[in-house]
This record gives sequence, C-alpha cells and structure tokens, in this order.
Amino acid sequence: MLSLQRQTIIIMYRIEYLFDKERRKMWYRAFRMWQRRPHEVKPLSENQHACASCGTLYQGNYCPRCGQSAVVGRFSFKKALLLFLDVWGIGNRGMFRSIRDLMFRPGYMIHDYLGGMQSAYFPPFKMFFLLTALSLLIEHGVDFGVEEKEADAKQNLVETIKEKKGLSDAKADSIASLLQEKIAEKESDDSGVYKNGKKVDNQYVNDGLSFMKFMNGLRKKNPAIFSLFTLLLVSVPLYFLFFRRSPAVQDLRYSEFFVALVYVSNVYTLYAIIGKLIWPVSIIAYWMVFVALKQFSGFTKRRVLAYFALTFVAVLLALIFVGVVFSLCAGLLSNLKTAA
Repeated sequence: MLSLQRQTIIIMYRIEYLFDKERRKMWYRAFRMWQRRPHEVKPLSENQHACASCGTLYQGNYCPRCGQSAVVGRFSFKKALLLFLDVWGIGNRGMFRSIRDLMFRPGYMIHDYLGGMQSAYFPPFKMFFLLTALSLLIEHGVDFGVEEKEADAKQNLVETIKEKKGLSDAKADSIASLLQEKIAEKESDDSGVYKNGKKVDNQYVNDGLSFMKFMNGLRKKNPAIFSLFTLLLVSVPLYFLFFRRSPAVQDLRYSEFFVALVYVSNVYTLYAIIGKLIWPVSIIAYWMVFVALKQFSGFTKRRVLAYFALTFVAVLLALIFVGVVFSLCAGLLSNLKTAA
C-alpha cells in the first residue's frame, strides 16, 4: 500500500513538474542549446592498449595498424544489430545519429556536415535512396491484400445485381465482370476527359493529360530518380533567386545547396514514414522542411515560406511551359503522320 502511494506521489510530482512554466522554459533553453551545439568527437584515450587483433601497443581509440576499436567488449544485441545492418552498409557512419539529428536539429546538422564534419554523419545520397526504398516497402506492406479487396468488391457488385435484377449467380457474375472491365478501360484511358459519359475531343486538353500521364508513370516506375529530378528543378530558383546569400552560410555554392536539399528531403521522408504509422506525424513532415531550411540558412520562417511560395509559382509556370511545348510537339507529330 505504501509502495502504491509512493508511486502515485512520484507521478503527481512529475505531472506538476511538466506543467511548471519556468521549468518548461529551462527545458526549452537546454534543447535550443543542444540543437546549436555541433557533434563532439570522443577525446583520445591516454591509456595504453594492446590490440586484440594484431597485438600492437598504442594510445588512442583505434589501432593505428589494423583500425580495430580499443573497446571491443563482448557481443551484445546492439553489436549484433549493427553487424546485421552493416551487410547493407548502414551499420556505421553514424546512421542513428544522423536520423536523430535530422529529426530534431536538421538545419544545424546539415550546416555541420557541409562545414566538414562528414565522418560523423551518414552520406546524404545513400540515405536518400535507403529511405526511398524503406518508404516503398512500408507503402506496399500497407497495401497487402489488394486481390482480396478486389474479390470482395466484385462479390458485392454481384450481390447488388442479383437483388436489383433478380438474375442467377452465373448471369450476375458475367455482368459484374463486364462492368469491371469497362470501368478499368475508362480509368486506364486518361488521354481525354469525359462529360456525361462521353469523351470530350479537345486536342490541347488531351495532350496535357498525356504529359501528366507520362510524368505520373515516371514517378511510379522510378520514384527515387523522379524525386531527385524534382529536387533539381526546385533547387535552381531556390538557390539563384533566394538562398545564394544566406546569413548563416558564407559563399554558399549551388552544389552545397543541392546536398542540403537532399538532406532536407530525407527529413521529410523520415517524418512521412512515421506518419504512415502514426498519421498526425505526416502533417509535421511539411513543417519540418521549412524548419530545416530556416535553421540552415538563417532566414526567418516567414521569409522561407515566402521563398517557397514564389518558387512554387516559378516551377508551376515552368511546368506549364514544358506542357505547352509537349502539346505543340505532339500536335506537330500528329499532323506529320496525317500528312504522310
């Protein structure tokens, strides 16, 4: 009984501690100090070690002859997990540190990486492709059972036809199959628009929809390449119009800014992956993009939001221009085929 009372008192004290305004401010200040503090490498050990692999006597954290760590120790679950991940090349180079810092101090971490602390963090492009693959794996894992869903939908359609038309099972099944085929054909034929069930013959609209179909197919077949292409498209106006002279980064190069955008994309993907499991987190993913660029560049959040809005308009105009050129080229090829 006393133990239960003691635990209740401790819980109440912690709840009161959380609602203490002054202590919340202290926690926030400590968190902000941690965000701005670069990663600190462990100091060199002054003790003399004998390498367990080659027997070399040395001072430091790693053997200068074979590179083995001075602290080997016995195998643990953590070490076994790191060895398992190292099969795919992700058990080293600070993978977990990079994920933590990208989630809680993304802009400052990117600044540290471009400033020279590259051995402390996981490479940006390697992380980009790994997170893209993980995102696709989770997405397809959520979509397991598609065939069962389609079978259930067909069975429901058969039951509806039987009730309304009073047909036998065989006739209702054949009608349902025919309806599903017609619906699939109509959905796959997105080269035009439909009004009152009839296809509208508009060359410009159809060419525009063909261009959208081409881009959507590229996105589905090569999501990582499509994302890199999108980053490349967005990075040009963002850098040359706005972020070239950032207050927090002196003499920022375009290549450095593109690497920073790859890391920012990794921030979004991390939160999006968590958001697929806990849906409110997906909303935070968009906001963390602005937070990362704000921390990295030194601009205010309002200015970063304004820059993104203007960049969105510029990219939209560029896509409209490309769509018009695509439509004109498609029309020209069509006229040449007709003339031939």
